Amino acid sequence: MRSNRDKRTDSEREIDDFLSQFESPVDDLSADVNSYLSDDLSSTKRIAEMTFYGNDYKKYTESPHTQFSDSTEKNSSYPVNSNANKDSTLSSKSKESSNKLSAKLESIKESSSASALSDKIKSIDKAQLKSKLFLKDNPDYDPTKGETYILNGKKIKNKPQILSAKKIIRDVIGLGLIIFLCGMLYALVCITLAPKVNPNDLYSYIDTSSIVYDDDGKQVDSVFYTQNRKIIKYEEMPEDLINSFVAIEDKTFWKHHGFNWTRMIGAILSSLTGRGRISGTSTITQQLARNVYLSDIKSQRSIRRKILEMYYASRIEASLEKKEIVEAYLNTIYLGFGCYGVDAAAKVYFSCDVKDLTLVQCASLAALPPAPDSYALLKFADATTQVGDDSKIVQREPDTVITNDIARDRRNLTLDLMLEQNMITQEKHDKSYDKPLTSFLKPKIISGYGSNSYFHEYLVETIINDLMEEYNMTYADAERMVHTKGLKIYSTMDSKAQKTVVDAFKNDDNFPSVSGMYYQDSEGNILNSDGQLALYNYNKDFSKNGDFTIPSKDVVFNNDGSVTIKKGRMLNIYETEVEGQTDYSLEFKVYYRIIDNKLYSIQGGYINVPSNYKSLDSKGNLVISPEYFTEYQGDMKKDGGKLIITKKAYSLANKTLQPQAAMAIVGVGTGEIKALVGGRTFRGQKLLNRALNPRQPGSAIKPLAVYGAALQKSYELAEKGEKWKYTDFHIDKQGIKGWGDYVTTHSSIEDEKTRINGKYWPKNVTHSFSGKNNFVSAVQKSINTCAVKLQLQVGDDFSIKQLKRFGITTVVDDPNEPVNDINPAALALGAMTQGVTPLEMACAYASFPAGGKLNSPICYTKVLDRDGNVILTGKSETSEALNEGVAWIMTNVLKSVVRANGYMYVEGVQPGGKTGTTNDQYDIWFSGFTPKYAATLWIGTDNNVALSSMSYAAASLWGKIINNIPKAKKGEYLPQPANVIYKAGHYFTRGTETGLAKYVGEDEIKKLRDKAYKEWLKERENHKIWIVDKPGYFETQTIEHEGIPPEYDEEGNLINEPKDPWTETIEVWIEEVGHWEYEVGWRDGDFKFEYEGKVYH
Repeated sequence: MRSNRDKRTDSEREIDDFLSQFESPVDDLSADVNSYLSDDLSSTKRIAEMTFYGNDYKKYTESPHTQFSDSTEKNSSYPVNSNANKDSTLSSKSKESSNKLSAKLESIKESSSASALSDKIKSIDKAQLKSKLFLKDNPDYDPTKGETYILNGKKIKNKPQILSAKKIIRDVIGLGLIIFLCGMLYALVCITLAPKVNPNDLYSYIDTSSIVYDDDGKQVDSVFYTQNRKIIKYEEMPEDLINSFVAIEDKTFWKHHGFNWTRMIGAILSSLTGRGRISGTSTITQQLARNVYLSDIKSQRSIRRKILEMYYASRIEASLEKKEIVEAYLNTIYLGFGCYGVDAAAKVYFSCDVKDLTLVQCASLAALPPAPDSYALLKFADATTQVGDDSKIVQREPDTVITNDIARDRRNLTLDLMLEQNMITQEKHDKSYDKPLTSFLKPKIISGYGSNSYFHEYLVETIINDLMEEYNMTYADAERMVHTKGLKIYSTMDSKAQKTVVDAFKNDDNFPSVSGMYYQDSEGNILNSDGQLALYNYNKDFSKNGDFTIPSKDVVFNNDGSVTIKKGRMLNIYETEVEGQTDYSLEFKVYYRIIDNKLYSIQGGYINVPSNYKSLDSKGNLVISPEYFTEYQGDMKKDGGKLIITKKAYSLANKTLQPQAAMAIVGVGTGEIKALVGGRTFRGQKLLNRALNPRQPGSAIKPLAVYGAALQKSYELAEKGEKWKYTDFHIDKQGIKGWGDYVTTHSSIEDEKTRINGKYWPKNVTHSFSGKNNFVSAVQKSINTCAVKLQLQVGDDFSIKQLKRFGITTVVDDPNEPVNDINPAALALGAMTQGVTPLEMACAYASFPAGGKLNSPICYTKVLDRDGNVILTGKSETSEALNEGVAWIMTNVLKSVVRANGYMYVEGVQPGGKTGTTNDQYDIWFSGFTPKYAATLWIGTDNNVALSSMSYAAASLWGKIINNIPKAKKGEYLPQPANVIYKAGHYFTRGTETGLAKYVGEDEIKKLRDKAYKEWLKERENHKIWIVDKPGYFETQTIEHEGIPPEYDEEGNLINEPKDPWTETIEVWIEEVGHWEYEVGWRDGDFKFEYEGKVYH
């Protein structure tokens, strides 16, 4: 039964269907004309309205409505009671309007928006229009009767109007004329406003690589896909190459004059009647016109593009010979995998010159143009890419590249068409037909951009994103524009700085070793500091020829021929989704290899089993069906109870040298990236750029979230006339003492044990406590306890706010996140959830010598098109990270850090900066600055294996690099700001110098007491008294002498006479006996030491 919404007669529905065919073209016309014309194309609107309404145009313009009204006297172009003359009104009025078109054409550029025409036409009520088209008054209509009645014995429909064959013919002709005139007008507008071209200079329009200049304007790089384009002459092209393209793309090429009218009219009618897009109608000449002159909009499927394509094609046909046309076409056509033109394609896909291409290779290239990215014979893959049934890995390093034979059927079709068109013999056809791609593919792939790889890829990606945002382009169009439109890219790169970093990274002597290499289990797997497996031993599981062995305990060979690989063992098993279908991924662990005494990591890889051969059992084990082993014989094989997986069946990630490193250098006060190196590997595409990869910063975060934040908070409080309100967290003995009215460089920070959450934390790197410190010495010695105590006073909210002011975007400040950064471990010690990137750290540290101004990073200053027009301008956004006085003081503090620790010597300038080391020495950092450049260097491993050195190694290398960059050593630091004053040996922002305090902890007091006691002991030696216990006296004593015998000489003569014994009496003095005593007040126990009113004994 027909619904109430469709109570139409059959003739009415036929009319509605006919009218609906014209809706899509009108929409298309609106969109396309509007893109060409300005917003005030009122003349175009009037011409179109006059064309449509004819003599009733005046009535229409006077009407307050934009559609036909029910009043036939006011707005109807075709009154209900029409006669023969009026029936022809549409045709005659259309002809009258057409005569005015040429006169009006000159006013088009100043006229109103052509979209108004579309709005007017679309607003026409089809019911009203239908009443005036194709119908005539029903002479037998009787308004007093029902829907039907009997007339002359015959039942008829009682309608006021009925179809008129004559009127249908006339109205169809009239409508056709209107459409034709509108189309002609639209085409004239498009062609009139289209850029003028010179086909004789066609090659000046072709896609060319873009040029990159450094900050001195010197050309340092170019941007292209896989090969710089080389123009091949027609005579150098093999006949099979030309014939293959002609056969499948444009078999009438040598006969037509630019257009294949049969195909074109058919496609247009299909578009009009079926509401489809116009496609598949372009001749080789039209494709050439599109590729050369319309490359920016060639992906559009629209009438406008077709009109321009036809216009330019006609110009080409009129100016060039057929051979010149096909030559230009083959030199400009895009053939996938970054290959523009047949020369690049021949070299990349087949490693040969164009003249040496075989028939099957020619047919392969001819099959690509309709969808070059999808049909490309090669594709890049990474460790996450599952190699399909028809693919094969042809290169593993530095980039994984696989074959892609999706266009196989189209290649065969090309050969069929060449045979059909008598271009090849049956024998040549059969010899080349259905050949596997790998049998004639011989790729030659150029990967990477050398020393500039990381900067280059970042630069290109940034420009692509900026083009997308500025011009509303798709990623694919923006990417192609950067690679093929001959842009002039003025980068911010200091080429000397970039090369210096790269050279330093290539020198293994600049890096610490990986101490974790010496912590292994019994199977040679490397363990981390927690005793967990970090890297698996490659040599244990892989043979010399690359076969991977799964031992019998991890695999089961089933009776039906299938194989079960157990989960949680040698391989990881994950459930994935590919194109909406469930799949199971079989993946390697992370391995390591030792080559020439160097450690390389291999970040996993994949066993390439097509999805239809995989399933999971009830225990989550992966089952490979027996059909796989039949279809892919030899890829996997049984060896006793073991399963051997050959190289053909898997793909591994590239091996990566460890430790790795990253460095970002930016201009102070400009945000210009001067060097960007994201690793120690410089070949390949889509390299992991560790300069953009966050890692935990360790103590390098302290100047940002702790010390800089504290001085900034003091400044802001003083500006508001408030003093700092300290909190005693009861974690130490200092509490709220010794800070002063404000936290300043004068503030005391006691290095002492702190008990937090029931345990003594944090520990210092020295595993000891140094007691008395102030703000500056705490930074210089990177004392963890001092940083935590100060950060607690600053507060999590202010520390996080300050990190964001410094441009750190990776802070996790959502308290609902189970792991976040709202804690002193993250904010004071750098154990952040996500970490920070070297580039953001470099920009943050640049704000210190830049007077507190944070500049967002930029990698180019301007981008010009091939005609020299500026299409993009790189502008760094500036915001305030710190008050200029605070920034100046922090600059001085960080300069003192470098001086005090002797990290480096940079000729002619004093650098400033801070080191950072994470737990277990997984990451070591140095972030610092000179007056002109700020830089951050990170060294670490990709898999959290400990290094043999702490952050001193990073600081030393940072200094070596900066010392070899001339521009980094130029300039002077900013002068002391007006709001900075000097008092008591310290600098303060004005207003924070009040209420200075000094805290001396108990350990320090003990030291003072001990020192005073030693001095007291020394002094009391001057306060002794001699006490006599027994006075001295004379005593008479008798001495008995023995006799003396006679003495003779050698000759026997007597020398001394003998003497008999005798007695002698003498007086002898006896000394007094006594002892020393200390005076009163200097005796033991009398010592007293008083400090701040407290007496210590």
